[in-house]
Amino acid sequence: RAILVDGVSVPAASAGQKVEIVLDETPFYAEAGGQAADTGVITGNGFTIDLSDVQQPVKGLSVPRAVVREGEAVAGTPVIAQVDVQRRQDGEKAHSGTHIIHAALHQVLGKEATQRGSFNKEGYLRFDFAWSEGLSDAAKQEVEEVANTAIRDNFQTITREMPLDEAKKLGAMSLFGEKYGDTVRVVEMGGDFSRELCGGTHVGSTAQIGSLTLLTEQSVGSGNRRVEALVGLDSFNHLAAERTLVNQLTGLMKVQSSTELPEKINQTLSKLKEAEKELAKLRKEK
Repeated sequence: RAILVDGVSVPAASAGQKVEIVLDETPFYAEAGGQAADTGVITGNGFTIDLSDVQQPVKGLSVPRAVVREGEAVAGTPVIAQVDVQRRQDGEKAHSGTHIIHAALHQVLGKEATQRGSFNKEGYLRFDFAWSEGLSDAAKQEVEEVANTAIRDNFQTITREMPLDEAKKLGAMSLFGEKYGDTVRVVEMGGDFSRELCGGTHVGSTAQIGSLTLLTEQSVGSGNRRVEALVGLDSFNHLAAERTLVNQLTGLMKVQSSTELPEKINQTLSKLKEAEKELAKLRKEK
């Protein structure tokens, strides 16, 4: 069966059906600016709908993509829309972490390390930036330290809307190649530490991120590099797993502390190479 919504016939959707939904008002963030979309639940009279994605087919129009879990969803029915709050909060940590990584790269490498793209979701972020060579271990460690210092210092996140020209005068960083309107949203963390044009969601203060752990740094094309990182509980779990691994290696290599591991492993590898040479020599003589 179908009902009329603003003169358009819209059929009811039964359990198991995939649907796209347009709400008069929505709390759901559509995927944009590198930030993954919200998920959540929409409930109405006798039906429940699970959201898996939100897209913007037309600028300013958020369209959740979902599946009817139970009941029969009828268009035009009043509903309650609920965001998955924990997932949203974990995603905010990653998005704010992306801004902090950008600022840390500027501080360590210089203003030339400008953003070329990003993606963030709950617990994870990746950030692409303009740079011509791989980062040294010391540079990666410094970037991570600057980022975690900013998290420790608990900078407040301040968002303001202003004319684009005013934002540029303040030095707000923008995404390369992105088109902006006359009025933009500026997100600040620690004042001059991080000031970017951004329409996404963020933590209220940087300490809410918890911690940030750099995972990889690699090339993604000529003149562009990419870093990946974990934040929050995912960062802690990663470090805990690495600690467990180091403890296991310490026991296997029979050393007193993890600081002795590199020397012990090098000694073992040298002995192995000598044994392989001796074995090859004996085989040849035989």
